[in-house]
Parts: sequence; C-alpha cells; structure tokens
Amino acid sequence: MYALLGLTFVFGALAMQYAAPVFFIGLRMGITSGLILGYLIFRRRDFKIKREDFLLFLILGIVHIFIPYVGEYFALKHVSPAKVSLIWSLGPFVTAFFAWFLFGERLTRIKFLGLLVGVFGFVPIILHESVGERQLNSFLHISTADLALFCIVISSAFAWNLFKRLLQKGYKPLVLNGWAMLIGSVLAFMVSPFVEAWHPLPVTHWPIVLACAAVLVLIGGIICYNIYGYMLRYYTTTFLSLAGGIIPFFTALFQWVILGQSISWAFFASMCVITLGLVLFYKEELHPEYLR
Repeated sequence: MYALLGLTFVFGALAMQYAAPVFFIGLRMGITSGLILGYLIFRRRDFKIKREDFLLFLILGIVHIFIPYVGEYFALKHVSPAKVSLIWSLGPFVTAFFAWFLFGERLTRIKFLGLLVGVFGFVPIILHESVGERQLNSFLHISTADLALFCIVISSAFAWNLFKRLLQKGYKPLVLNGWAMLIGSVLAFMVSPFVEAWHPLPVTHWPIVLACAAVLVLIGGIICYNIYGYMLRYYTTTFLSLAGGIIPFFTALFQWVILGQSISWAFFASMCVITLGLVLFYKEELHPEYLR
C-alpha cells in the first residue's frame, strides 16, 4: 500500500511535465468524485448533505482537496517527488498540534520531544535547494515551493480534524471524500483559466496526462483506500500512521528508477532524523495501556 502511495508522487511529477497543476487537479478529482458518488448512487446509499453543514463541506473541499493538491502539484513542477513526499511526513506533527489546540487532546512530554525532533529533521531538506527551486523566489533560503508544501501540510492537518468533526455528525468517509473532491474539482476548474494559459487547454500531451490521471485515480481513489480499510481490521490507525513514514523511501526509489533522478544527501539526512521523531512521537500511542 505504501509503495503504491509513493508511486503516486512520481506519476504526479510526470503529469506536471505536460499539464498545468490546477487544471490537472480539477481533472483528477472530478473523475474520482464521479466514481465515488456514482458508486453511492448505484448502491442506493445516502449521500445528502444537511443544510446546516453546507459551509463545513465547502471548507472541507477547500482545505482537504483544493489547497493541498494544488500546492503539491505546483511544488512537483519545481522540486523532486522524494522531497514533496518527505515534507508530507510533517503531517502527523501538525495534526497533533491541531488536535491539542482544537480538541484539547493531551500532548505528553515524549510526544512533544518527538515533535521537536521531527520538525528539526526537515532542516537539511529545506536548506538544500534543487535546480528547479533556484529559479523561484525565496525567503530566508525557503523557496516558494517549500512554502507551498508547508501550507498544504497545515491545510491538510486542519482538514483531517474537520473530517473527524463531520464523522462525528454521522457522515460516512466515502460521502465526505466524494463531496470534498467534487467541490475541489469545481474550484480548480473555476480558478485555472485565471492563473493558467488555455490554448485551448493547459495540456501539451493528452495521452500521458490521461494515463497519469487514471493511475492516480486507480491507486489513490480505489486500491489504497480499500487496502487501508482492510488493514484497519488488523492494525491501529496509530500504527498505520507510523508505518506511513516509509512512503518517502519508496518515492525516492521510484524517482530514481522511473524518472532517473538522483537522490540528494539532504533527503537521507532528513529522513533519518524524521524517522526518529516519528518513533518517539508514536512510542506512547503504541503502548498497550495507551491503546486501551
């Protein structure tokens, strides 16, 4: 499952060579939402949104789909897939902060130590600029691509806490993802003509773009979603989150094999420190008494 998720970053980077990021997000999420909502209609499942929750769903579509994926694919045009995947590893730490700030969940000393170590681990990969990043504006040695990645991690962390709130209101995960992707897709198609050149569409090679979109929809929207649900029967969400730390390794491997791009020393340095931070962060949650 995590190898396949690592592969999505590589196919995303490949798609960015032939398509504009905002338009591609609209295409990808439009297809995925159509499949999810179509499945719910076919199975006669309830997927309606309560009137009082319209605003929450709109916000979910923005922070769960539009901001994270547009930021990710903008970054993939300028930085390596391995770096994008690695910075996504910041997600558990930011999510824990939001859970503490919004829901009052306890942040123990060991968790706090793991958070500090994990955040420190991002220093080498941030300070190491690729050729693509040198063409961008920067602030204190942080490129706009890195800033975009930080924004998407924060947005995604906030989104998962909002996702949790809507789950508590009785909505199913498929319903939430289906509507969020549809909203994100509509927003992307609305914004794309204003920020991207349409001549007539912002795509230079349709066969490759459609193939990448199909692979991403198949892997992210169908295969991994169902595998994750299957894995939850045997493992805790805490353990699955910790195991997700190996995704950057797979991304780096596929980047080298498929795209022929080398891996920088900064990636391995950051990966080692971040892994230590993740182990410390999840150390308590994996304790049997804590799980009970």
